[in-house]
Amino acid sequence: MTAARVLVGLDELSPLRKQVPFAALFVAAALMSMAIPTVVITSPVSLMAGLVLVAVATVLAVVFHGPRLLRFATIVPALDFVAAGFLRHGTGESHSIYSSLLLLPVLWFASRPGRRYVLYSVLGTIVTVLIPFALGAHLENNPNELARGIFSATVFAVGAAVVNELAARARLRLGSARAEAAAASEELSRAAQIQKFLLPKEAAILDGYETAGACIPSKAVGGDFFDWYAIDGGLGFTLGDVMGKGAGAGMIAATTRAVIRSARNSDDPVKALDLTSDCLATELSEAAAFATLFHARLRASDGRVLFSDAGHGLSLLIRGTGTWERLTSHELPVGLMPEATWTSREIRLAPGDMIVSFSDGVLDLYDGTLAAIDEVAALALNADCAQDIVDAVHKMASGNSNPDDVTVLAVRRSELNTAVARNPGLEDGRALSSVSEA
Repeated sequence: MTAARVLVGLDELSPLRKQVPFAALFVAAALMSMAIPTVVITSPVSLMAGLVLVAVATVLAVVFHGPRLLRFATIVPALDFVAAGFLRHGTGESHSIYSSLLLLPVLWFASRPGRRYVLYSVLGTIVTVLIPFALGAHLENNPNELARGIFSATVFAVGAAVVNELAARARLRLGSARAEAAAASEELSRAAQIQKFLLPKEAAILDGYETAGACIPSKAVGGDFFDWYAIDGGLGFTLGDVMGKGAGAGMIAATTRAVIRSARNSDDPVKALDLTSDCLATELSEAAAFATLFHARLRASDGRVLFSDAGHGLSLLIRGTGTWERLTSHELPVGLMPEATWTSREIRLAPGDMIVSFSDGVLDLYDGTLAAIDEVAALALNADCAQDIVDAVHKMASGNSNPDDVTVLAVRRSELNTAVARNPGLEDGRALSSVSEA
């Protein structure tokens, strides 16, 4: 169906783009007739009349470009048929070497939807064949010339019928493909909306602490996610990066989020990673999926944070004193090896301290190497609240064609234990969680 699809594409071209090849070849034929001694110009008047008709047809092709006038565009190939007839008479009468030029207006008509355009192609071919005889071509020199012309017209008619049928089938398949693509796009958009709904929409309500996050997928659906939720006496929060991008990674990310949440009653963050690993190694084993995760549990009373890092290694502890350290990881991602194990580590957030975790898509906003961690740390040190660092990353990622999903999560212990200190954006109506899609 490749050739037929080309014909469908031909029908979708503007009249001018379809006319230009015919006009160019017609002018080339006229120049060849004047330059090549063996090509006889039998009627300069007919040749000039053909050139005038081609010029008129080309002007009409420009005029009929608009949608309101497009239905009149078939006048252009109709004039081309007549011009081809004059060319034949002017360059050898019925023996002209340029008869093949008929192919272009035949394709123009035949590629249109509807059987009547086959008839138009036939009529145009007959007109082209008969014009030399109507203008005085001498049949007595070759009495079989008229029969040869009629036979040629019949061949073009059969070709037009074949082209019309192939174009009709390709048009039908193309319509079905477009409908399927539209349905798939609608489903993908719905999946993107659902994934967006799964991300936190508001800052966590926890006295003395700020939360903010953003996720900008590189495609409609991404494999990154961030999450936070209330636990007994504090807050659980996670940043995950599933291998791959697109809908498949998004489904695994949603599953991972749900499994981690199912362990919310366990004090040990390793429990969540164990459950996720079991899920990826059993229910999703054939998907060969794995994810890097940073999962933590914050005790609000004293700022103690128990965390476990499964191969992520892109989390920073930003001190209110102006220093920072990277919370490195020496353990495997979940789902990579079923027998992998993880450990819990402990840090404490003093007033003004902040944890910033991000996906490797943030590194791609810089040079893509681990050296970019220093740049992210500098942004965090200059941030007055959790939302500032998230806004800075979001601004860099928005409006760009990012090669990977960009996700960032920030949890900060406020220096003042007040609602305004925890949610500095509440005064102007901003929400401290930022969720967006590319």
